Amino acid sequence: MNKICKLSAIALLASSTSLMAQTFSGPYAGVSVSAAGIGIDASKTNTSNTSSTGNGDGPVGAVFGLAAIDIGYGIPAGKGTTIAVGATYTPMEADFSGKSTDASSGQSHKFTIKNPYTVYVAPTFEINKDSAFFVKAFYSHADVKVTNTTTAPGDLKGYGGSTGLKVMLTSNAFIQMEAAVTRFDDISATDSSLTVAQTGALAGATATSTRKYVANDPTLVEGRITVGYKF
Repeated sequence: MNKICKLSAIALLASSTSLMAQTFSGPYAGVSVSAAGIGIDASKTNTSNTSSTGNGDGPVGAVFGLAAIDIGYGIPAGKGTTIAVGATYTPMEADFSGKSTDASSGQSHKFTIKNPYTVYVAPTFEINKDSAFFVKAFYSHADVKVTNTTTAPGDLKGYGGSTGLKVMLTSNAFIQMEAAVTRFDDISATDSSLTVAQTGALAGATATSTRKYVANDPTLVEGRITVGYKF
């Protein structure tokens, strides 16, 4: 009798563990909204063949909202653990402006970030049958435009991580809350202009002025909520 009870308990435990693994495994899709902030340590270097070099620097930043599509697949990886592999895509753009502290130019620039996406891996650890804790590592990419430049910057590329909580509302519907940080590679853009000096020793000379703008350590911080469905 004792042996039968022990076998029954083992079978029940195995069944419970299997159900927990199934709760967070399989394909899923969701829509997320984020409150995001980006900060850039911007710098400017100005060189000319007829005048001294002028430099300027200053922070550039903005707070904005984002919406994204999230799709992925949860792979069972042992007792109480699932590995989620997926991607997010944001079909929108965000604009923010900055201005160099170099008083000689006073030129402002608008940065536009378009169509960001991420590819991620997220180990997920069940707390109970309806909730799980996860950590996420991801690669991120976005298109970039900068106004008042003749040479466009490269795309934003970087890596980041997040941590959060996933809760099943029904057997299929879920809500997910997470905090994320992304650190991008530096990007730069240049513009140049030709002017003719009107007075002084250099009167009539053609001046070539080149300005290089560098966005150092662009960092994106997000608080994100995702509502989704597990198929």
